Amino acid sequence: MIKFREKKMNIVILDQATISCGDEIDFSAFHKLGTTTLYANLSAPSEIIAATQNAQVIVLNKVNLDAALIAQLSSTIKLIAITATGYDNVDVVAATKRGIKVCNVPGYGTNAVAQLAVCLMLNCATQFVPQLDYMREQGWNKQAGLAIQMHELAGKTLGVVGLGEIGAAIARLGLALGMQVIAYNRSAKHIADVELVSLEQLAAQADFVSLSCALTADTQKIINADFLALMKPNAYLINTARGGLIDEAALVSALQNKQIAGAALDVLCAEPPAADHPLLSLANVILTPHIGWAPIEARQRCVDISESNINSFIYGNPLNLLN
Repeated sequence: MIKFREKKMNIVILDQATISCGDEIDFSAFHKLGTTTLYANLSAPSEIIAATQNAQVIVLNKVNLDAALIAQLSSTIKLIAITATGYDNVDVVAATKRGIKVCNVPGYGTNAVAQLAVCLMLNCATQFVPQLDYMREQGWNKQAGLAIQMHELAGKTLGVVGLGEIGAAIARLGLALGMQVIAYNRSAKHIADVELVSLEQLAAQADFVSLSCALTADTQKIINADFLALMKPNAYLINTARGGLIDEAALVSALQNKQIAGAALDVLCAEPPAADHPLLSLANVILTPHIGWAPIEARQRCVDISESNINSFIYGNPLNLLN
C-alpha cells in the first residue's frame, strides 16, 4: 500500500489518453500525492512548457522530451516519471544536467508482452488471419482451407534475442509449447533448457526469431540484411520490443523476395507509420499498433508503480531511477 506524505507536490500528467481511453484505469492515487492536473495528450513543446510551469513532477507515457525541450522546462521540475519501461522518448542525459531525476516502470508488462509475442507466433504458425479472411470471403470450404499451410509450434526452434524479464518469459512459454529454445544475450544468463548461442547461430537455426532486447546504440538495427540472409526461408521474425532493432528496408526486401516466410510486428521505427509504408501492404506481414503493453491489468499495474515511484521520491527513497 502506498504511504502518502503530508507534503504535497504539483504533478502534471501530460498524456493520460495514451494510457486510458475512458475510465478503465484508476488515477485517483495521484491526487493523494499532490495537486494533479491531467491532460489528454499534449505534444507541442509550447503546450508542455506552459502546462508544467509550476510543476515539480511531470508524468508522461509517450510524449517526447528531447534535450531542447528539457532545457526550457521550469526550474521547479524535480522528477520526470515515465509510465513505461522504455525511456528512449526522454533525454535522460539532458535531464541529469538540469538536476532532474527520471524514473521508469520496469517489469509491469512482462506477462502482457510475452503473451503477445506468443500470440503472434501462433498466428504465423496457424495462419489464423488468412484463414479468417478466407472464411469471411469464401465461406466454409474445408478442403480449400488446406491450401493455406499451417504448422505446429511443438518441435520448432524458437530463438530469443535478449533474455531480460520479457525474453525469459517468452522462452519459458516456448518451452511450455514444446519448442526447442535457443537465445542470444550479451551477458551470460542461465535459464533451464535454454541454450545460449551466437547471434549468427540463432539466425540460422531458429524457425521463429523473437526480439526482446532494449534499443541501444549497440542494438540499433541488430536485425539487418546479414542477419536476415542467415534465416531459414520458412522462418518468421517477431518483434514486440522496439522498431529500431530492425533495419526496415532490409526486412521489406527480405519479405518481398520471400527470403523469409514472414514477420509479425507490434512496433515500427516510426509510429504511426506513413500511409505508404511498404510493410502495411505486404501479405506476409502481421502488424499490431504497439499493443503489447496494453492489457488493462498491465496498464493499471504501470500506473500504480508510477504512483509508488513518485511517493518514494517525495520521501527521499526514490525507486526505479534512471539517473
